[in-house]
Amino acid sequence: MTALSPLVIKFGGAALADGGGVGKVCDVIEGAGERVIVVVSAHKGVTALLEECAKKAAGGSLDTDEVRVRHRGLLRELGLNPEFLDRHLFELRQILVGIRHKGVLLAGELDFVLSFGERLSARVVAAVLQGRGKEATPVDAYDLGLTTDSCYGKARPLPGVAASLRESLAGIPGVPVVTGFLAKDGGGNLTTLGRNGSDLTAALVAAAVGAQRLVFFKSVKGIMSADPRVVKGTHLLEELSLMEAAELAFHGADVLHPRALEPLLHSRQQGCEISVEVRDIGRPEVCGTRIGGVGRGTNVVGVTGCSRLEGLRVKSGAGGGLGALFALMHAHHVLPRVLSTSAEGVCVWAPEGAGLDGVGLELREQAQVLAPVASVAVVGGGAKAGAEAQRLLAQAGLDVSFAALGDDRASGVFLFEPGQGARAMAVVHRGLFAKVGV
Repeated sequence: MTALSPLVIKFGGAALADGGGVGKVCDVIEGAGERVIVVVSAHKGVTALLEECAKKAAGGSLDTDEVRVRHRGLLRELGLNPEFLDRHLFELRQILVGIRHKGVLLAGELDFVLSFGERLSARVVAAVLQGRGKEATPVDAYDLGLTTDSCYGKARPLPGVAASLRESLAGIPGVPVVTGFLAKDGGGNLTTLGRNGSDLTAALVAAAVGAQRLVFFKSVKGIMSADPRVVKGTHLLEELSLMEAAELAFHGADVLHPRALEPLLHSRQQGCEISVEVRDIGRPEVCGTRIGGVGRGTNVVGVTGCSRLEGLRVKSGAGGGLGALFALMHAHHVLPRVLSTSAEGVCVWAPEGAGLDGVGLELREQAQVLAPVASVAVVGGGAKAGAEAQRLLAQAGLDVSFAALGDDRASGVFLFEPGQGARAMAVVHRGLFAKVGV
């Protein structure tokens, strides 16, 4: 795909929830022109079903009925042969039989089981397009050369995958319908990229082919100033810079994968500017949030956070110092949300399940597990916004256990007892945006 820069479109599970959703997705694809690459997630809820099947198999129970009935029902809705996916469903069952026989579920086996969600959805979307007379080819991302390390459940793409992706996609006939979320390691074992990993797949594909535009279709109208499920009075952020969007994702906004914008930032550094949009599948013609503009400068962008972070205190000089600690966290794929240093040592906080426990196990007596906390981050506005947020929190009687105030355009981060996070986010959002008249 070198003649013209293509459009890359990513569809999340909510957009593919049922036959009507798949039909609407295919409408969007048909209206996008000839130079389009599609990346899909699993149909809504299927990843959770597959995980449940895998865990039940390890416990001695083999049951794929719900997965099979869900997909056969979807095929009937779409007017496709109900047996169209039977080969893949049979393969899934055989894998689960092996897990039940061993009585244990390995991380790599879980990734293999979860892979069926995207593999099935890609074939469904491609089949619907073909039925409409549009040439389309379902393709597994690992067959395009998307290779990662072997950290199952949150694998990192290896350097150099762009060339493989670009070369392989050039040979795919019609519209490539690519599985998001999936990859393989150097040994050929299936891996997955973590929550919202299909976003990262789409970004890697867009960067590899030098896309003119990357569109993420979600079940929300765009990126909001805070999580509307937690905070009242939020507003749509119609334009963000890549760095602002990356900061929001890093600190907890779950619209995009935290690493999804990294390939695009790298592309920009190489002189390739890719326009990014977040759109609501319910109103596909409307651009919700455009990413890549000048952003908000030194103004407050948004308020986000995480309801529960786990923490670790590492003794000063333990394991070879700060550089060695960062290397250890990198090896365990830990991306710390907050870090503080003192004469006594270093405190690190990261989302639950991010691998910080593995770091603690390696450091043994040199590390101490800290009580869980909630975080609230003010993105944009620098130290001035951080100081105002701190004043608002104190005024509301909220006890801040730790504060890291940024400078210039950096984010300010505050930690609390877990039960206080939602209220703290609401207080900060209401106070900061009332002051700027939003």
